[in-house]
Amino acid sequence: MSASNQTSQIADTSALVLLWCGAEIYESSAVQRYAQMLDLSRGKKLFAVCNEIWPHYESVIRFRKICIQKEAKSILSHGDIRQVIVPGAGFSMLGIELFDLFSDIRVFELDAYQMQEKQTIVNSVFGATDREFHCMTVDVSDIEECRKCLTAAGWNCDEPSLMIIEGLTYYLPKDSVRSQWQYLPEKSKIIVEYLVPYEQVKVGRRDIPKQVFEVIMEYCSGALDVSHWSEEELKREAGVRVEFCHSLSDIEGLITGESRFFTERHEGWIEIAGLTRCSA
Repeated sequence: MSASNQTSQIADTSALVLLWCGAEIYESSAVQRYAQMLDLSRGKKLFAVCNEIWPHYESVIRFRKICIQKEAKSILSHGDIRQVIVPGAGFSMLGIELFDLFSDIRVFELDAYQMQEKQTIVNSVFGATDREFHCMTVDVSDIEECRKCLTAAGWNCDEPSLMIIEGLTYYLPKDSVRSQWQYLPEKSKIIVEYLVPYEQVKVGRRDIPKQVFEVIMEYCSGALDVSHWSEEELKREAGVRVEFCHSLSDIEGLITGESRFFTERHEGWIEIAGLTRCSA
C-alpha cells in the first residue's frame, strides 16, 4: 500500500485522547486527511473504562483542545512568532492544523515514541513541499537532547517561539516542566495545560481525574506521581509572565455560551495558562 492509503495503529493512550476529541474540532482539510490515516482501535477498551468513571470526560478534552487551538491561532496571527514547538506531541492534530493554516511557520514536534511513523503520515498529507514540519524522537525530559534535536532540525534559538505544552505536565516532575520553557528566548509564548491541586477541586469532582489517571497507568503497567500546578504558582515562576489563565468553567462558557458541566472554577480540574518568556 502507498503511504497515502495506509493507516497507523497508534498507542493506547494517544488513541484514547483522539477518541474523546478528534478531527471534528479542526477547520483544516489537512487534519481531516491525517485523521483518516489513524487507527484508534487500541484505545477503545481504555476509552470504555474511563467513560465509566465519568461519562462526560470527553467534554474536558474537547474544551481543552478548542481553547489551546484558539489561543495558538491568536498568537500566530500577530505574525511575530513563526516557530512552534510541541513537546510530548504524540499524534496530536494541532501542529498539522497550525502548519496548514499559517503558511510561513515551522513546526517542531518531539516525543519518545512513534514519531517516525507520524513523520511519514505528515509527509503524505502535505506532499512535496519545501516547508518544515519536523517530528523528532527524543525524551522530552532530556532538555539538552531536545535542544540538540531542535537545532539540528533548523530551530533558531535566537528567535521567539510558541511552545504548546498539552497533556504533559502531569507526567513530568515540576523541574522538567519548567525546563521546557527555560531554554526559549525572551518574547517566546508558552501555552501550558495542567492539573490543579487536588484540594482546589470541589469534593465529588476531585477524584475523577485521579481515578482516570490510575486506570490509565494500571492499563499501561506503570506507576505515576501526578504533578499539579496552580495559577498562583505560575505567577511566582522566574523568567515567565502569566498573560492569561482559563479554568474549565471559563472555557465552557466561552465555547458553548453556558456552564453545563463546570458552573464554577472549583468544579474543574484542569486549567490553561498563557505565559511570556521574559528576563528572570
